[in-house]
Amino acid sequence: MTMAAKFKILIRRIALSLCAFLLLIVAFTVYANVKVENAAESRIYFSADSFPRNKVALLLGTNPLNKLGRPNSYFTTRINTAAELYHAGKVDFIIASGDNHTKKYDEATAMRDSLIAHGVPECRIILDFAGFRTLDSVVRAKEVFGCDSITIISQSDHDARALYIADANGIKAVAIAAPLRAGRLVRSRLALREWLARDKMILDLWFGKQPHFLGEKIEITDIMPQKSYATAEGVTMKIVSPEVIQNPIDSLVVEFTNSRDEEMTTGEWYRIDVKSNRRNWIPAPYSKKYHDLLAKGMEVCFNDIGHSLKPNGSFRLTVRPWLYDLSDKSATYRLVKTFSYPPYPIQKSDTVYVEFQIK
Repeated sequence: MTMAAKFKILIRRIALSLCAFLLLIVAFTVYANVKVENAAESRIYFSADSFPRNKVALLLGTNPLNKLGRPNSYFTTRINTAAELYHAGKVDFIIASGDNHTKKYDEATAMRDSLIAHGVPECRIILDFAGFRTLDSVVRAKEVFGCDSITIISQSDHDARALYIADANGIKAVAIAAPLRAGRLVRSRLALREWLARDKMILDLWFGKQPHFLGEKIEITDIMPQKSYATAEGVTMKIVSPEVIQNPIDSLVVEFTNSRDEEMTTGEWYRIDVKSNRRNWIPAPYSKKYHDLLAKGMEVCFNDIGHSLKPNGSFRLTVRPWLYDLSDKSATYRLVKTFSYPPYPIQKSDTVYVEFQIK
């Protein structure tokens, strides 16, 4: 056999091998996509109206800007959808899971800031900085944040892949599809990318691929723990009753602790603030009952002093917060009390705060 004939046979074998390899890739891609689409059937919703309620939503990250430095519509529509779900009462918390592999690239923080701008309270947003891939985000939702049931938020194709990963990890999940606003060319490119991503996902699951990082478990509690601070060291305030604050609120039993060497006094006066969407504190709105009293020309007066907080001592005081409208369960409130120091007339004072939420 001549060298030319041998060369032709070699070329033919290489061509056949390449064709077989390409056919294998195509067949595997079809297999992966059929598996994913079947798993996601009837579990991706397109409207919040008929969407089932879940405690936690998993918002999958993407770059807030596209390659041209303009707002990324994928990011924008995911944020809008997440905020819509929250305000519709369909979820209580949102895990903002994204890539943060460098200081200059931080998807999770960008999502948090945008959600806050859309009226979602910061206390209802959980940051996951290790959501490098969809597999990482979904698995970490269970292994780190303890979620056995989640609502996934992304575009529909991405939702389907995330649902498949959730199934493979024993997570009960549904998804909502953020609108897809892109041109035909961009859609085609992203569809191809998604098909190949599904291939990789199937292989990752077959070979037991795990997230880059897991770390310690983080519990998502229904109500954040109280947080106390003051303008003077050694003074704290804690709401001791009721254990779970629920509306309507008749009264709050507050315990003050003074580890200083100075005696302090306080009265009946108090104020309640609420954290705004801009993360600053503003006075909570007054209640209808208080507005009715004002309309009748009546005033409400409080004693400025009358209760003594001894050095290295504590005491309890009952606060009746009927002055304020505390009906927003998603809000973070803080109770404000002022202490003064004898002798009188008052020379100086300090303020103590305790942040709380209402279930």
